Amino acid sequence: MLSNPGLMMLLYSPPMIRAGVGLESLVSSRGRTRGGAAGTPAASGRAAVERACERALERSGGADSAILFATPGADLGIGEILDVAISALGTDVVVGATAHGVMGGGQEIEGEPAIAVLAQTGIEARPFLISGLQSDDTGTGEEIAAHIDGPPRDGDLVILLPDPRVLQPSPLLAGIREALGPACVVGAGAGDPFADEPLQWCGRRVESGALAGVVLRATKPAQVGVTQACRPVTELLTATRTQGNWVLELDGRPALDVYREVARAPLAEDLRRAAAFLLVALPRREADPLQPGGYLVRNVAGFDTERRAFAIPEIVRNGRQIALATREPEAARDDLKAMLAGVSNGVSALGLYFNCCARGAGFFGVPGLEAAYLENALGDTPVLGMFGSCEIGPIGAASVASETELLTYTGVLALLED
Repeated sequence: MLSNPGLMMLLYSPPMIRAGVGLESLVSSRGRTRGGAAGTPAASGRAAVERACERALERSGGADSAILFATPGADLGIGEILDVAISALGTDVVVGATAHGVMGGGQEIEGEPAIAVLAQTGIEARPFLISGLQSDDTGTGEEIAAHIDGPPRDGDLVILLPDPRVLQPSPLLAGIREALGPACVVGAGAGDPFADEPLQWCGRRVESGALAGVVLRATKPAQVGVTQACRPVTELLTATRTQGNWVLELDGRPALDVYREVARAPLAEDLRRAAAFLLVALPRREADPLQPGGYLVRNVAGFDTERRAFAIPEIVRNGRQIALATREPEAARDDLKAMLAGVSNGVSALGLYFNCCARGAGFFGVPGLEAAYLENALGDTPVLGMFGSCEIGPIGAASVASETELLTYTGVLALLED
């Protein structure tokens, strides 16, 4: 049996003990919502953090709250980075997490120490840090909702930054859908499954194995767009025999035989390499299920050559329809342009972009491509972004918690109006 350890993490996470929700503070501002974003390499340490914060403040005119992302490897530790940022921004309402890469001020920075910050004013912010996530967690949504002033509403933008090692998406998102109702939920897994221990923070409190986040209470619903990097290359296939996460047969044939036929030589003979390119699409809507926004994408997490089967990080039932999909830079670029065309008509005060660490320069072959497309479509709107280990957002054009899903190989954009 072959398996991909980096992808198998989505199949199992060790249980942890809950320590509770720590709400650091509340900001309730009046007046116009404004934001400012900046990103910079962090090689110069303290000066780099101060410079990024100053640039963000120039645009926002102040900071009632802030979101800050950092990549590992800076000379300053995260605690020192937060001390400098809190002092420079003039607020301790700072939420964030480590990331594979960051985006801010119109640039993407990957593969080196960097920080990016979004300063916000004129919007109510409810930050939180939940430690000790359990593998069967369904109560996180209720804990977040308990700290919102009044019932959740469609103007609430809930940003989630979980540690991917302890993220069990099915129970976590089920609880969030139940508790947060009409709110829009977006986010990304902290860090990168193959790098340093992911960290999450709220104010000066830094933890690992936790969920950091913030609820931004706007007067109007956020505009949300999801762009996908994968394109189905088969019609719908029916899983005619399954066992847990294993797909044993597709349309009555050994599932691995079908997979190899689609992969074709030489990938068909190198299953580990094939798994990086040929994935599984799971339809999420009845109408046009294989059109962009109609399906989720999951990695193939293991192969069993004796049973001629493959596994994905979800339970598969007999009769479930799936398709095989490939990652394609050109298809991803076209989908990104189409997504931006659908959300860039209004005037936005600020934006957040949660991107997959398997996209970026290594995927597109061009550094900064997505930041350039965002800037071209959104003009002067300040956008803060991170490259994470997974993404969280609504599938298709929906923007409510009831449609929140764990996403992969996607970019999730959320815009708040001015």
